[in-house]
Amino acid sequence: MWDIAEKEVLENSLYWLRAMDCAERLSSAQARGLAKSVQTLSWSTAFKQGILIGSADPSMAERRQIVERLNSYSQTFPGSLRPLIQLWREQQVLRISLAEERSRYQRLQDESDSQIDRLRENQVRLQYHLQDTTRKLENLTDIERQLSSRKQMQNEIPDADNKAASAAAKSAESSMQTKPAPEKKAEEKPAAPVPEQSVTPTAPAKLPEAKPVETQAVPAASPQTAPPVSNKESKPNDSTQTGQSTAG
Repeated sequence: MWDIAEKEVLENSLYWLRAMDCAERLSSAQARGLAKSVQTLSWSTAFKQGILIGSADPSMAERRQIVERLNSYSQTFPGSLRPLIQLWREQQVLRISLAEERSRYQRLQDESDSQIDRLRENQVRLQYHLQDTTRKLENLTDIERQLSSRKQMQNEIPDADNKAASAAAKSAESSMQTKPAPEKKAEEKPAAPVPEQSVTPTAPAKLPEAKPVETQAVPAASPQTAPPVSNKESKPNDSTQTGQSTAG
């Protein structure tokens, strides 16, 4: 079938449809082997080679190459086969475009995957830094808490010392107070002032009136011979004289 070269057969569209159907049933290796055996000398051989390579899962470059080779013979296409060849060529162009889009999508997918990988690496690194920073902050918080507690203890120690000293002083004072103090003479407290009472004037006590003593004539004695009067003897006389004076 691939060796037919009659002009009438080659210009029949049914032949080319049968050739396309047969090429689809071949394996990739068989199709490539037959394509190599076909020499590109005219539009018919270029078309046969393109059909065989197109069914062998060609690369985008190979598909573009067979389309360009077929386009080089576009001026010699028979009028009856031009629509069929045009459809096949458009199909190949669409497959090239699809392959390009897939390649572009794959490239974008690879780039996005690489970006995702980089973002994941950055996330892991940032997570590590975050954990490290959190651990450092926790350590700093613990250190600050320890320092504050130590400072509080240092502030409480002097208070405890002061309390102990005051307690010792109080105990010493209490012990001193419990000791028997030496007896002290009771200090005479000044008498409380007695409120003055109004004194009503009392009548002076009346002395008993002394009766006049009868005077007797006593012989006058010379002053030289009169004995000295003792004090003892003079007292009653004084009282007598006092009474006499008051009476007079």
